Amino acid sequence: MEPSMEPLMELSHLVEALRAEALDVALTDDGQIVVNLPSSGDQLILGPSRGGTEPRLFWQRRTFLGTRTNECGYLEWAATPEPVVGAILGYARAPGLTGPQYGPVLDALRSNGLDAAIVTTTGGCHLICVHLADGTQLIVGAPESLPPQLSQVTGWLVRHRGPGDRSTVVYHSAPTPVSVSVSQDHDPGAANGGPDIALMAKHVARYVTEAGLRHDGHRPLTAPAPEQEVTARSLSRLVGELAQLPRHQEELDIPGGALITIAERDGSNTRTTEVPAELVSRMHSVLFSMLTVMRPYDE
Repeated sequence: MEPSMEPLMELSHLVEALRAEALDVALTDDGQIVVNLPSSGDQLILGPSRGGTEPRLFWQRRTFLGTRTNECGYLEWAATPEPVVGAILGYARAPGLTGPQYGPVLDALRSNGLDAAIVTTTGGCHLICVHLADGTQLIVGAPESLPPQLSQVTGWLVRHRGPGDRSTVVYHSAPTPVSVSVSQDHDPGAANGGPDIALMAKHVARYVTEAGLRHDGHRPLTAPAPEQEVTARSLSRLVGELAQLPRHQEELDIPGGALITIAERDGSNTRTTEVPAELVSRMHSVLFSMLTVMRPYDE
């Protein structure tokens, strides 16, 4: 008695599995599967093979005008959709197809002086990477890997990654589920940007420029120390002078003010300065920006 053959997967089940991967798929009346490639508008046409002894699916790429191309082949027609789905995803999300889809994002970053390129992760997904002069990288996701179509992006997540995979978030405009905790080491105003490409590119370029100017082009933790002598007394005097500058946000005088005490290491020369909320806010912003720049580095 011959062993019974494992039942073949229904084409409708394959269509559902492909749609679950955010691909634009249709099943025609004559039993063919049409996969619309996200970047070029071309199509992959799949259908049962009429030749051979083993059940297979024949696929062929057609242009957006419907013209057949020489790109074609066979896929095993198995009982489950996973092998076919994996093969089609690998084709549809290849860098050569993803690159044109995200051309506007690459152009926006490059126009702001950032040399951006599409990279493929070990899992076969795609991100945008910008290599900086100090050997670190900016990694742009949406918020994780890039979806098949640019129109599916709901927001951006940009990390500055340094040695040892240390990183800090410098831009985050993607919606965050309530159950997910996101590090607040980025400008909270970025959340209003959503999928806006130009806003993301300008914000990231400004971050890179400010980081370079602040540290004279050196890595933050190896930047040369200031030539002038800095003591607790000079720091205290500087804080005092800042506290006496004209205020522009009087409504912040009461909430958010602080008393800052500075002393020598041995506890001498103690001086306490009452700092208004406006200055506290500005000092916080400066220190926060410095911390954000330093976090990716491990030196």
